[in-house]
Amino acid sequence: MKRTIILILSIILIAAFQTVTAQSAEEIVARTDEMMNYESAYTESRMVNTDRFGTKTIAYSAWSEGTNFLMEFTSDAEYGQKILRTEDRIYHFFPDSEAIFTKSKGDSIAGLISYEDVTDESGMLENYDVTLEGEENLEGILCYRIAMKVKRRKRVAYPVQIVWIEKETFIMRRIEMFTRSNQPLKTMVIRQVDEFNGHLMATDIILTDDVRRGVSSEIFIDKVELNIPIPDSKFTRRELTR
Repeated sequence: MKRTIILILSIILIAAFQTVTAQSAEEIVARTDEMMNYESAYTESRMVNTDRFGTKTIAYSAWSEGTNFLMEFTSDAEYGQKILRTEDRIYHFFPDSEAIFTKSKGDSIAGLISYEDVTDESGMLENYDVTLEGEENLEGILCYRIAMKVKRRKRVAYPVQIVWIEKETFIMRRIEMFTRSNQPLKTMVIRQVDEFNGHLMATDIILTDDVRRGVSSEIFIDKVELNIPIPDSKFTRRELTR
């Protein structure tokens, strides 16, 4: 009888621990989503792509509000191209052909940067089930290690992710991205974080290819304006051809 009671108590304790862990993971990720949340934003950035052919820099400006996002290229070679994301569509406009193409989240814009990397405004808890795996010291920064697996019926570019979230600020510091079968795709490292109007934002990011050696993309955010008025017309297909 005692063994039975001990066994039952052990099962209850294990179940309780797993529940607390799951809730803790969700709370951590929710804090991260909250820290990254703002009503609207305007940014000016540079994307530096490196592969076996050398290095190329692409400049762009971006506007975001809620789930809407507009990106306009300002570098010479790409000048006039625009990317628009609405609630359920991603469009890419090419001025030379005056054509608008519908894109998928995982399609590449340039280098390692996909449309999901630069346009996704959805919260992580909307798309992923999360589990707290423990704490790790990441180059002197104490972080939570969170495993994320895509929820059923959700479509994302990276079905499995491991995320390191800084304990002090709840900012993501490292993300490892995998296929559904746990094959590595790429790794993102946030090298610098700055504060703007009480919100923390990554301003120096590098992505490295976990399949092809020597392939990387860096993003440098040079200007940030948060919670500014943006007209609704900014996020329409008509805006793409203006």
